[in-house]
Amino acid sequence: MRIGGLIVRSLSLCRSLALCTVSCLLFFGTHVAYSQSSLESDVDNARIIEMTHKGLGDDVIIARIKASATKFSLSDDDVAAMIQSTQLTSPKVTIDGNPVEVRTIGEQKVGGRLGHAVSFGIMSVKNKAYLQGQHASLIASRTPVINIELPANDNIDNYIIVEMDDKGDRREIEMGSVGGTVGEKVGIRADRIVRTSATPVGGRRFKVSPVKELKKGEYLLYSVGSADFPHGVYGQGYDFTVQ
Repeated sequence: MRIGGLIVRSLSLCRSLALCTVSCLLFFGTHVAYSQSSLESDVDNARIIEMTHKGLGDDVIIARIKASATKFSLSDDDVAAMIQSTQLTSPKVTIDGNPVEVRTIGEQKVGGRLGHAVSFGIMSVKNKAYLQGQHASLIASRTPVINIELPANDNIDNYIIVEMDDKGDRREIEMGSVGGTVGEKVGIRADRIVRTSATPVGGRRFKVSPVKELKKGEYLLYSVGSADFPHGVYGQGYDFTVQ
């Protein structure tokens, strides 16, 4: 069908879900009137926004438009509002299909000060940040599938899986150390970073998986560069527990 061909070509030119959806709305709203052929309610601006917020893909949204009666408002202000409402401003993360909220690591613990003093600086002082609570609220499998949809200004390389230290009432990450035989070290220890692979799955969406099966423990999908030390923020991420 000519309509199907036009839709496929319009999708290939869209660089984001918002622009793709608006392009389809403009096409169907100004050129085609479909009678309702399913039990779906009328598709209007609010319905499109609702579907995009639920994470439905372009093909699903277009199928709903084709199968339903449409009631679009296509003024300049309406189109601008739809584009703005469907653009991501922060990542959307699911682990094993479960949505995860971002956590802020905002507390610091300095360890090893006594040992550093009595050893005349041979032992290092470790700077640690931690999350309260013995476990994360989300329990993941040993081979978790992490799906991330990124905003336009973000990069998948900014996300790493870090194994946290279980301290009973909290989970810790070593953020650096000072002193000792190696001097000053800044950043998360390399032996706590889990090797992963990232696969694009369309648009700004990626699937991140560990290369090897995870062992039992506490983990954090850490956002590199999210620390704001002057304001007491030691990073942000998405925590999960493997049992």
